[in-house]
Amino acid sequence: MAELISYVEHLSETIGPRPATTDAEEHAAHYIRDVFESRGLETETQSFDSPRTYSWAYVVYHLLTIGSALLSRFSPWIALLLSGATAIVLWLDLDTRWGLTALMPKGPSQNVIARHVPKTGRNERVAKVVVVAHYDSARTSLAFGPGMVKNFAGTFGLMKWCTYVLPALIALRMLLGNFAFASKMEPWAWYVMLVPAAYLLVPLLINVHRELFMKFSPGANDNASGVAALLGVMERLVPEPDATALITRESRRMRAEEETREADLLPEGTLLNYAPIAAPTSAVDTWSDDEDISWDTGVLAGQTALGLDAAPARATKDRDKAAGPAEPTREQAMRLFGVAIPPAGAEPEPAPGRTSASRYDLSFDMDLDEDTAPFDFASGEPAPEAQHHSLFGGQKDATSAPAHEKHGLRDWLGLGGDFDARRKGKEIGSWDNFEEEDDESGWKGGAASIDDAEEPGYTASVVARIRRKVTTNVDRDLVEKEVWFVATGAEEVGTVGMKAFLAEYGHELKDAAIINLDNVGAGSVAYVTREGMAKLYGSDRRLVGATRRAIREADLPVKGREYHGLSTDATPALARGFRAMSVMAFDINGRLPNWHWATDTVENVSEANITTTVDLVTAIIREL
Repeated sequence: MAELISYVEHLSETIGPRPATTDAEEHAAHYIRDVFESRGLETETQSFDSPRTYSWAYVVYHLLTIGSALLSRFSPWIALLLSGATAIVLWLDLDTRWGLTALMPKGPSQNVIARHVPKTGRNERVAKVVVVAHYDSARTSLAFGPGMVKNFAGTFGLMKWCTYVLPALIALRMLLGNFAFASKMEPWAWYVMLVPAAYLLVPLLINVHRELFMKFSPGANDNASGVAALLGVMERLVPEPDATALITRESRRMRAEEETREADLLPEGTLLNYAPIAAPTSAVDTWSDDEDISWDTGVLAGQTALGLDAAPARATKDRDKAAGPAEPTREQAMRLFGVAIPPAGAEPEPAPGRTSASRYDLSFDMDLDEDTAPFDFASGEPAPEAQHHSLFGGQKDATSAPAHEKHGLRDWLGLGGDFDARRKGKEIGSWDNFEEEDDESGWKGGAASIDDAEEPGYTASVVARIRRKVTTNVDRDLVEKEVWFVATGAEEVGTVGMKAFLAEYGHELKDAAIINLDNVGAGSVAYVTREGMAKLYGSDRRLVGATRRAIREADLPVKGREYHGLSTDATPALARGFRAMSVMAFDINGRLPNWHWATDTVENVSEANITTTVDLVTAIIREL
């Protein structure tokens, strides 16, 4: 795994400050996309328009509130409507809904989205996890200076309540005006209106000063550290691509043996066996993109990588022959698990009527039990005469196996001689109805529906998946989950990137767990239990529970805490009912170190913090 601090250095120093909608932000997006694609991930860039800043919107909010307070002396009804509307729109803006920020001048921004999608059987559902981190950086402000940031929660809360309270004060003054003693209260009652308005002059001036005189932060901790942690999680989940195992569009077309080896598509020492097959009905000499030969080539590459004999068993039988399937041998079962297989014999001559069109025929005839008839993996179809199918598609006679042969994989799986996987699968009906045993293996049995099993290539895909799981030492709890890696832009101007992502892809992620990484490079790493600017939203309970289990299992120095600062990318997700939670790091006083300030440089970021975050998120994904 690359040094995580190198990602922080590149984003905060090589690229530098990354304001929303700027060329620097786009440059950072290209860099992150290159890292995703270097791991062979399916990657896309989601473009959207975003405000360039939020400051001017808040200047308008404060001006409207102050103006309402002044206007209440002369026209209380207009002042009440104006201040009330301002308070409502501000609340919606803080709650990541619509607000005046959306009306500010806009520019182009983008999210970078990569997916790690495991191979699954038809109708098999896997857990979805979205790991999010924003890569843009903020403009500094006097509100985040060392002398003021320690009181940020209080000053920000006071700004909100001054805006919310003013309409109530105007309404109360109007109500009291109906009484005779109200005239004696003037002009003092009006002076009360000016108190919250006077305080709002402070944030108004700070926002104007911010836009006119302050520079942008390098954004090392906020949030190059979060991006580095996201890329670290990606490196844990997605192995470096193996050229011998990748099947690209280029490798799908037919090749001669010499051309194949020159293209370096197969590992050295692989033995190819060609067998003529029927030509396509059309004159085209290639396959369509819908056809898939990845299993066949993958078996050869996998056997060679494991140091096993990669020679195919024998050429596919002529399907035009009416003879029944040959009696299987023990070698056929050995092939399933990659045990050394003797080289195949001479290739059969092509049947009459066959043309010279050919491809790699890497089919195998094999089964788990010696009493099971073979099948052809190239087509994924069982032998024509098979009447009763075993777990992997072969012919099965419950009474044919001698007693001394009933000590193989079937017994190891605890299946009786009369076990019919297809019938059992129909009885279960759905994967959700399957009772999972709480054991160390984590293995799930089951059977496909008749419709699935009769599809071409289905048997081959099932056996390939089982073979991979049996012969490969992988962390299935980790890699067999669909994980989206999302680097969002324009977070610092109102979580615009996350809102755009949820608007487009939210329908696919209703059951997904969303983990947001923000400001994790300094302080003590923690998972956030509640957050929000207008309303405090509790993090998803199941996600918090999985996080606590992960912390106990991995023995990580991580605790939960509430966050009362500005919104994160988890806030719009929680506000819209998604399962979300943030991971952040806080100093001893519960603040974000160097937050939105010029000192947010790589020298003040700890790689150990980022590594702890990667360990935490990896453990959470394993628990989900």
